[in-house]
Amino acid sequence: MLAYEENRNFYRMLINSQCKIVLDGEVLFGTCKDLSATGMAFQVSSKAIPLGTILDIEIDSQNREIPSLSANAEVAREPIAQEGGYLIGVKFHKMN
Repeated sequence: MLAYEENRNFYRMLINSQCKIVLDGEVLFGTCKDLSATGMAFQVSSKAIPLGTILDIEIDSQNREIPSLSANAEVAREPIAQEGGYLIGVKFHKMN
């Protein structure tokens, strides 16, 4: 039997990039920890974002040849309290 990490349809890329989260008009800043074709995980220090919450995410590219990411997403996992904040897992609904 495959382990959970090996059973994914899309591989996650480990990154450590600043992201902007817009939640009901409130702007939060966090750090994107990993990214895949269908979702991502990011860390925010300000507050836990509840499961099922819809939000918009932006990650600016530092390279002109790689486009920035803009996505509408939903919190898909319960927030995990960590040192320095909360780890939030989301699934993408729409990417621009």
